[in-house]
Amino acid sequence: EGRFEIVSKSPRSYPVETVTRSGMGGFWGPELKYAGYDALIIQGSAENWVNLWIHNEKVKFCDAKDYVGNDTYTTQKKLRKELDPEAKILCIGPAGENLSRLAVILSETGFVSGKSGFGAVMGSKLLKAIAVRGTKPLKISNPERMIEISKRVRQLSANNPMREWTSTLMIDSVDRQAFLNKYRKKNTGCFGCHTLCFAHLSVPDAGESQCHCIGYFYYSAATKYYGHSLERDQAVFDSIVLANKLGLDHYEFYSMIRFLEDLYNSGNIRSQADLPLDQFGSREFIQKFLENIAFRKGIGDLLAEGSARVADQIDNGWSYCSKYFPAYGSAEHESPRNNPGVALLWALDSRDPIIDQHPYARISSTFQKRPFPYRLSPEVAKMIAKKIYGSEKAIDHTTFEKKPEAIIYTQNRSAVINMLVVCDWVYPIVLSYTSGEYGKGDTALESQLLAAATGHDVTENELNLTGERVWNLSRAIMLREGRTRENDTLNETYFRNYKGEIAIPKADFEKAKTNYYRLRGWDETKGWPTSQKLNQLELSDVADILQ
Repeated sequence: EGRFEIVSKSPRSYPVETVTRSGMGGFWGPELKYAGYDALIIQGSAENWVNLWIHNEKVKFCDAKDYVGNDTYTTQKKLRKELDPEAKILCIGPAGENLSRLAVILSETGFVSGKSGFGAVMGSKLLKAIAVRGTKPLKISNPERMIEISKRVRQLSANNPMREWTSTLMIDSVDRQAFLNKYRKKNTGCFGCHTLCFAHLSVPDAGESQCHCIGYFYYSAATKYYGHSLERDQAVFDSIVLANKLGLDHYEFYSMIRFLEDLYNSGNIRSQADLPLDQFGSREFIQKFLENIAFRKGIGDLLAEGSARVADQIDNGWSYCSKYFPAYGSAEHESPRNNPGVALLWALDSRDPIIDQHPYARISSTFQKRPFPYRLSPEVAKMIAKKIYGSEKAIDHTTFEKKPEAIIYTQNRSAVINMLVVCDWVYPIVLSYTSGEYGKGDTALESQLLAAATGHDVTENELNLTGERVWNLSRAIMLREGRTRENDTLNETYFRNYKGEIAIPKADFEKAKTNYYRLRGWDETKGWPTSQKLNQLELSDVADILQ
């Protein structure tokens, strides 16, 4: 499916930088595999700007002084001309060069590693781009079985409405379809994927790009400013294309611009030349806003640090910021306030958890809000919850009961998905649109695919156990950097009533954490994996380090 995982210490993490992850789709990952490699480790920093060129066995660093200052689109065009027209490329834009904590790593026009600031990590290494060309064959242990299981995957996951919608977050269904029908040239997707969840869009005098999900972050603001017009659509597309070219994270801006608007409307900040908030929603605003952040001009130098660190520098900043950023400096993605399971997912991770743990959010919430015929009925959702998580209460929003069990399963399977580098928009297949029964999926398909690919017979339970090992190892890394139970929480705003929204009950939240630690086999007072648990998971070397 074209995915791969990037792991590093994250400059985006708040209040301290910590090791975390960021998944990415597209074509670069498969190309690295075709070149003969399963992983790539970049250690240290260059003395001058370089590009890394991998062509099968040939690996070398190339001078990149002529690429510094180039946007991501220009960088890729120049590298393909210089190296190989079929090369697949990861690169950073000016934001990464200038070490913005909001900098992404980008490939093509819209495949992005975001939410962790890893573009700044590449920038700190003076690494502008990584180009790969692979022409080696892949060895599949059982090709016939692989084809058989792949057909099963496509059968169960076909007719996904995200192919048509590409996003459900910002735009009502009528507006969304009008926008897409007017400007969509085709659908695109990652290597080998049948879902094709990206729309390739072309807007007059604004450019072309593929886009999905949060990419339409400026739609509401531009609609308020221009109404339904070509100027509105150009402003929306400016935000998409310019952020991609500069190498900036769409997801941060969905919440940051609302945070800044609140500060402006409350009189806490004023409109100024480098942040014309009196033109909020216009093309002029979004262009200056993004460019100043990428190049750290004026107030953009502060904004490049991310909203959480901005809030630290502004009087009463957190009273406006916290409702948009639940924890760790990550922008809200599924509100923890009205979903106890999502609250635990947020508290127990190192970044936005939903980005690779969509299945729980979908079963417990989002799929139950979809329009007919894609809406998941409460009855079917409960049936799936009982089958997957062991209890209907796993998705009952009135209680924290049975949430720890559901969250442990979700986290372990998330680790499996990231380890196998498949997409959590598809896996685990907990439901199907085409099976005749909406709730009839097959969660064993990942283990079957792995067995067909490698020849190692792995059961679903064995794969889940491997996911548990990965999650415990990730936790151990957090602990090495100072993480404790006290850090497993949300911004205090979520524990208070706010504008008609009910507070998360703190006592119930803490009790659920205790149950989670107990079920994990962790120390309940510190939130640490015990030596007994780590030894049980064959992580005795990690246990020795933690002691």
